[in-house]
Amino acid sequence: MPHAKKEDNFYTLFREFARDLIKVAEDYEVLIKGYPATSTLIPKMRVHEDRCDEHVKKIMNELYSSFITPFDRNDISDLALRLDDVVDYMEGSSVRLDLFNMHGTREEAVQLASLTKEAVADLYVMIDHLPNYKTDRVVMEKAISVGHIEDEGDHVYESALRRLFHEEDIDEYRRGHVVGWLRVFDRMEMCLNACDDAAGVVRSVVMKSA
Repeated sequence: MPHAKKEDNFYTLFREFARDLIKVAEDYEVLIKGYPATSTLIPKMRVHEDRCDEHVKKIMNELYSSFITPFDRNDISDLALRLDDVVDYMEGSSVRLDLFNMHGTREEAVQLASLTKEAVADLYVMIDHLPNYKTDRVVMEKAISVGHIEDEGDHVYESALRRLFHEEDIDEYRRGHVVGWLRVFDRMEMCLNACDDAAGVVRSVVMKSA
């Protein structure tokens, strides 16, 4: 009986990274939904960020020491960095809730956090199937799905800003509240963009192999 072909280590490293990404996105959603009662999760987001930086280092070390890679070296590097961006923006959004002294959460913030968790779940499935990207249709289906989720996030982001700047009960005292939420929403939208950027690297890998 022939032995099963050993999986390339890059795929294993990316799968471990994506698995941790799911944990970050779950905590991110809980934090945003329940803020400020969930503010104790903010330090945990920093721990998540450090752990994900380690995933990037492992992938880069493997890249420097590997003569042959399963797909283009630049794409491997880009995918690792884009996944790291996703974590950085989740952590950045979370920290800004505290920095700007937000006293509650907003409906659109909850929607953006939920969309991010959904996008990250699709990224995980995409990466889980990545070893067979030349023949497995799930890879491209999930990579495209992340793009659709990012589009939905753009609509939520626009709606969030429109409501933020058109609320009639904003007095001078609460103007800082508007600026704070603007910064938070910007980071949350960048997070979804980073999800799509990661999926975009994979879409490119699949297209180049077609």
